[in-house]
Amino acid sequence: MTKLMEWLGVLIGFLAVYVYLLTGEPKFSEEMMIHIKFLPIYLIGMFGGYSAYTLLYRVFTFNDCPEAGEEIQKQIEEAKADLSSKGFKF
Repeated sequence: MTKLMEWLGVLIGFLAVYVYLLTGEPKFSEEMMIHIKFLPIYLIGMFGGYSAYTLLYRVFTFNDCPEAGEEIQKQIEEAKADLSSKGFKF
């Protein structure tokens, strides 16, 4: 199952429960209904916070690989030398 299908499944499940709550089948107080009506906005805010946290965490814990940097510099130099021998100018 792809991630898209997983997210669509969660979205459809949420929408089903949300519409059920909005129809008024279970009786809630007026204060609770206000929170139910704003539930999608709350969830979007929480998703934004989670996304920002995840992004910042992965940026701050990103590993540097100096060996890989040196290796790619060598490959670039080899490619330049090979292309120079074939008539390209850099």
